[in-house]
Amino acid sequence: MIGSKQLRLLAIDDDVSSAELIVRIAERCRYEAFATSDSRGVLNLASALSPNILSIDICMPNLDANDLLVLLANAQYNGKILIISGQDPEILEQTRLKAISLGLDAPYAMQKPIDVSALRNALMSDEVRKAA
Repeated sequence: MIGSKQLRLLAIDDDVSSAELIVRIAERCRYEAFATSDSRGVLNLASALSPNILSIDICMPNLDANDLLVLLANAQYNGKILIISGQDPEILEQTRLKAISLGLDAPYAMQKPIDVSALRNALMSDEVRKAA
């Protein structure tokens, strides 16, 4: 928590169990956390929830991460973005760099299966917690 404001995370992943795992880890790190497996409604959901952090899977039906990043940039999303996907590390980094090139703040890209301690460390890092 920063001051009295609790940080919020929205996990976007078409794999419900992955999204729920991210939420559980975030809640243990004292985040208010939510999950969605429908990439189509993400902008409306993000607008309603005002998350400080989005965790985004790369390959999703209907709207993949690259399209979502463009939409987030156009919507002037100013929170942090964590890329969490089963893609090769090179693709993870390319996606992270694309987010940065669009003016988004994407400090981490992590490979699935999710390394619980690495995600916990990222969520607790000063770099991410300064998102509020």
